[in-house]
Amino acid sequence: MFKISLLTLGVAWTTAVQALECHSGGLLVPRPRGVQRLEAVQNALANLTSTLDKAFSGEIQAGFNVQNTSVSMGLVSFDQVDPSVPVWEYHRLSPANIRGTKRIDRHSQYLIGSVTKAISDAILLQHDLNLDDPITKYIPALDEKSSLIRWENITLGALAGQVAGVVPNYGFSEYYYLKDVFEALGFPRLDNASYPECGVIALNGPCSKEELLKGMLLSHPIAPPHSRPVYSNVAFTLLMYAVESVTGKNMTQLFGDFSAALGMFSTRPSPGDEHLAVIPPVDNTWGADFGDNVPGGGLVSTLADLSAFVQAILARSPILGSETRIRAWLQPGAFTGSPDSTVGMPWEIYRPDPSLLFPSGEGHTVTILSKDGGSYGYHARISLLDEYGVGLVILTAGDQSALGAVLSTAASIFIPAVDNAAREQAKTIYSGRFKSTSTPESSSTFNNSSIIVEATAEIDASSLKLTRLSRDGQDILAGLETVWAATAGQFLSAEMLNLTREWRLYPAEITRERNRILNDSNVAVIEEDWRLAWGLQSELPGAGIFAGDCLLWALADWLHYGRESVDRVVFVREAGTGRVLGLEVPFLRSGVMWIVG
Repeated sequence: MFKISLLTLGVAWTTAVQALECHSGGLLVPRPRGVQRLEAVQNALANLTSTLDKAFSGEIQAGFNVQNTSVSMGLVSFDQVDPSVPVWEYHRLSPANIRGTKRIDRHSQYLIGSVTKAISDAILLQHDLNLDDPITKYIPALDEKSSLIRWENITLGALAGQVAGVVPNYGFSEYYYLKDVFEALGFPRLDNASYPECGVIALNGPCSKEELLKGMLLSHPIAPPHSRPVYSNVAFTLLMYAVESVTGKNMTQLFGDFSAALGMFSTRPSPGDEHLAVIPPVDNTWGADFGDNVPGGGLVSTLADLSAFVQAILARSPILGSETRIRAWLQPGAFTGSPDSTVGMPWEIYRPDPSLLFPSGEGHTVTILSKDGGSYGYHARISLLDEYGVGLVILTAGDQSALGAVLSTAASIFIPAVDNAAREQAKTIYSGRFKSTSTPESSSTFNNSSIIVEATAEIDASSLKLTRLSRDGQDILAGLETVWAATAGQFLSAEMLNLTREWRLYPAEITRERNRILNDSNVAVIEEDWRLAWGLQSELPGAGIFAGDCLLWALADWLHYGRESVDRVVFVREAGTGRVLGLEVPFLRSGVMWIVG
């Protein structure tokens, strides 16, 4: 008889930065469920509420004009019961407001500026247009040899992802009302005919579709397509023209259909409803008609509506398209000049220095996908922390610097808490000791096999960790190190191989629902794939130059034993309750090992 044992699966921390930061990507632990019920999150949200109250009351310095500023913000979770009701929300109405609502709540309306772009991209995805198609396929008027911009080389995806290299605006970038100031500063005097024929504030009206397309043929390119990010509002107008050409619906109808599908009944092109509006006591654009510029930044919305939008993204709602398409939507598409920032479609993606989010030093890189939006007197942002299944919605009216201060405060308080809660929940659900029975479910030759997994006690860890794997008293993990050193030696010199004894498990986000015969009973289960990752470190001179270039993503599923990957383990969970029943290590032909503590 053979005996297999696996010892200690749990949550643990490593002091080696490379071992922590270098993994295959994706989730470190599963997304926490019911975040509003988790103690760490409850304490953090109470702290955040108290801190904001103190700032708006003047008890602590806010760094912005609190008297002129209104705010509505909320925490959104992928599994919240009502998509339009955040799991936490905070509101404050400026006492200086004269116009608009006198009672602020999640249904109060704000201008959301360029947050609109995320909704425009969602509409594009919803209609399943081919992102590799050139814009000229849908707008033939741009297919003009005299055009300074070669529109036939610009795809829908380039426009949606801010990498088309085209102008940000047409007409709007002219500050005609500062004409006298320019002249006083030595700029040449211009007659009105020198300005665009439409879209210029204080000179002429909004552009018609024909006028805008004519202007696009006269505009200079800023950069070659896909060479670097170039912010563009007009790109999103062109995208909506493309969707209009396919659907036969105008912009108002397209935004209306999308909003209705997600229950976003207050989200519409400006102007909104003044009796519901948060109208600040500063210069503002409430009530403006953005015309065909709406797709780039002309919607009004509410905390309730944007909560529903963010929840749909986090929960991979089929209303937005296939799960695969949504995942692709959340990926970066171009670098910026910053080492911590990338651009998506149309996401502004930022990875803060972990030491700023986790001052204790026990932290890791967190990816924040945001869309920021500004309109005179208004500043809005939606931020997705997809790895935790949560998002933040912040709407402000008044001092436009308020959002940055509020966002930084929220991130510093909330992110460490939800990170801790995620790992604590993973520890509770997945860690434990597992042991096989003498009659394993599979027709394995390893009868009387047993696998034992123990949890560690640390709560400030990065991931689940496999600390011992043995079969019949033999240390399988040590054996894997030997085999890995031999196989990796094909690519790396022996001097470069300093294998760690950190064996970490990361959720693969691959699940299967099936019935299995377990303990002579037919049980509906969910099989959850996890992947085992190990790290390579080098002590050679100069190794630090590329220390941050993590290549573990290239090693997934690299080593097999009898057609089974040695980095794949499977948690078996009860379908109805989600309770972990056991663990399976396929390359050891272990069968299901039952949780025993």
